[in-house]
Amino acid sequence: MESQWLFNLILVVQFLILIGISLWAYSLSKKLKRLAKNQIDADQNQKKQVQVLASGSIGMGRRLVAIEKKLNIAVERQSEILSKEGNVSYNRAMELLELGATVDDLVSKCGLIRAEAELISLLHKESRRPSNQRFN
Repeated sequence: MESQWLFNLILVVQFLILIGISLWAYSLSKKLKRLAKNQIDADQNQKKQVQVLASGSIGMGRRLVAIEKKLNIAVERQSEILSKEGNVSYNRAMELLELGATVDDLVSKCGLIRAEAELISLLHKESRRPSNQRFN
């Protein structure tokens, strides 16, 4: 009879161990499901953040392109204005040099600074020299 009692005790202990392992496995599966849900939520949050950043970057890129276009137009206009003003005074300076004007005449009549007037005068003299003497 004692062996029967020992057998029943072992059977009960095994049953209790089986119930304990089952409860432990059930709690682990709940934890895993909760972790998986948290991971999915985190992934969705990251996707939303990336979409927000991407749309902001696209908007900023468009703004930069528009600003760059405006800047290029402004630079072109400024270059046109400067070249028109500069060409007129430089062309006038060349005409005056052809007529025998001095550097002081160029400064006073064309609105050039002295260095510009001297440079134009040197270029004019250089262009009037014969080509075989220019490189000597």
